[in-house]
Amino acid sequence: MASLLGIRNSATKGALNDGSLFEHISLEDPLDQLLSGSETRPRRQVPSDFSTAYSYDLLNQYISGAQWCSLALASSSTILKTPAHQLSALLKLWTYRTLALCNLRQFAAASRELHRLEQAGVAGWPFELRVLRAQLPGLAHHDWLLAIEQLSALTRACQRRSHDPLCRERMFRLQLLTIGACLRIRGGAELALSLLNRLLLSSADDPRVVSGAARIHLQLGCLERANELFGKVEALVQAKDDKLLLMNRAFCAVAAGRWEQAKELFASVADLSGEQPIDADRISAANNLALCELYLGNPQSMLNMLQHLMVSLPAAAGTSEELVFNYCTGLDLHYDGAKLRDAKAKKLSEVAIWAGDGFDTASFKL
Repeated sequence: MASLLGIRNSATKGALNDGSLFEHISLEDPLDQLLSGSETRPRRQVPSDFSTAYSYDLLNQYISGAQWCSLALASSSTILKTPAHQLSALLKLWTYRTLALCNLRQFAAASRELHRLEQAGVAGWPFELRVLRAQLPGLAHHDWLLAIEQLSALTRACQRRSHDPLCRERMFRLQLLTIGACLRIRGGAELALSLLNRLLLSSADDPRVVSGAARIHLQLGCLERANELFGKVEALVQAKDDKLLLMNRAFCAVAAGRWEQAKELFASVADLSGEQPIDADRISAANNLALCELYLGNPQSMLNMLQHLMVSLPAAAGTSEELVFNYCTGLDLHYDGAKLRDAKAKKLSEVAIWAGDGFDTASFKL
């Protein structure tokens, strides 16, 4: 796919529809580049008419299909065709454009485009665009301290309108993003725990919030506090066979090195027999179930489980970067030489059929 150059039109210099705001970016997909010449991916229609304004319905379809290259092209074309005085529509379209670049891992390009956009001095940026802008220092330049500062500023703005349910929901999301950013910096665990405890004060009766906090404490090695919070979740949830409780007990078993118990608990949640609807929790449980096999000394069983999961659910599980990474890790442990190369090449071909744009090829550990 050709690169998208900085497109210029007759828009007023400095307006939000000025083509000079766009970066020169390559829309070549790394997954395509890894495939051998005889292999091709299913062809998807890519916008080619830059004189067209594309509908929001089509832009949203591109998001649903992870067609980030198409979204980058279509949103830029629509920006160029939108009158400069329609500021709200243009800012919404810039949200689509920035989202596409971030999912293509073109973080530096997205950061530069938003920097130029800021120079226009237009207020009223959509919330989603402000969140992306706040995260970009970390994503593009590994400046997570600045990202934390900007996310915190957005949180404070929402806090001033905490009577609004939407603002409370946004504040919760921002706090989770800030905690995640804290965990990316050296020595950030203490700050992350402080933010977690503050979050718990306002959401003490929400089992999912308490459970999430407990799992983070578990990852950070704070076992006593994690067990205390897991106990609160048990008291909050009535059904003792609830997936949330079973997953929590499984993670506790993993932390204690009780792999057989963890395996049984993950298996009870996974239940991929088709009798229960498949969701993210069941896929996560199946992935962890396979990892238990690895720690129990059964790498071939782990590989078989993950392969069965990815083949059975090619769009949901087969394109999961985490699952592909775990599968390729298992291959590294079990095979070597030509057999290892062939196994990874086969997995790459399988993933390429279903994966959207921007798949992280580092997952294959090539």
